[in-house]
Amino acid sequence: MVTNTDILLFAAINKQFTRKELIVYLKEQKQTVSPNAIWIQLDRLVKSNELVRVERSVYGMPSNTQKNFIAIVSDEHKQLSQKIKVQFPFVNFCVWSSNAIIPYMHHIPNLNYTYVDVERDVAESVFNFLNENSSKRIFLCPDHDDFNRYVIGTEAIIIRTLVSEAPMQVIDGINTPSIEKILVDVAGDVEFDFMQGAEITYFYRNVAERHNINKSKLMRYATRRGRRQEVEQLYNNAL
Repeated sequence: MVTNTDILLFAAINKQFTRKELIVYLKEQKQTVSPNAIWIQLDRLVKSNELVRVERSVYGMPSNTQKNFIAIVSDEHKQLSQKIKVQFPFVNFCVWSSNAIIPYMHHIPNLNYTYVDVERDVAESVFNFLNENSSKRIFLCPDHDDFNRYVIGTEAIIIRTLVSEAPMQVIDGINTPSIEKILVDVAGDVEFDFMQGAEITYFYRNVAERHNINKSKLMRYATRRGRRQEVEQLYNNAL
């Protein structure tokens, strides 16, 4: 089911868009889409001033607004999260995907990954549980060599270690990363090695232009990850 959050996320990363473009995007995210329902939702978002109608069937965000980042949550993510939550009810984790970073990149690689960031002590148990019944390949904390040899080019679920006190937010009942967590993760995690040099500078600048960033939260998490200096320089250069 398509939510207003899904539509507003698409709006936040596209200055203007048509209803057709929105529908194509939602289908790519494996959402169940009803064109008539989308029209009704868009109309309600316009009436609530969360969107503006630029012209017939063309929409955009209200001018001079900078929205908080919202990670898109697909039906597949919801099912995966629920599966983990039922089996591991007391475990802290978040689910997100490479789709969260693609809209802000300049050169877009072929990425189709789902990330499950989970507490270190149970990462292997979650891996074994998901590996029992999954149509996708699942990898447990791959290192640089394993990632290049086995993960690149696949449609995979990657189990990653969740650092304590990592900034997260709940979207549609699911734990997802905040933009501050993503900015720090892409600055050094092996899954994002492709994002270096001009590409990561472009990424930070795009995010800073489109979304609110809590600097204190960003720096606090960067310090816990041991990459404060690098993240601070990227952040300052993006302003």
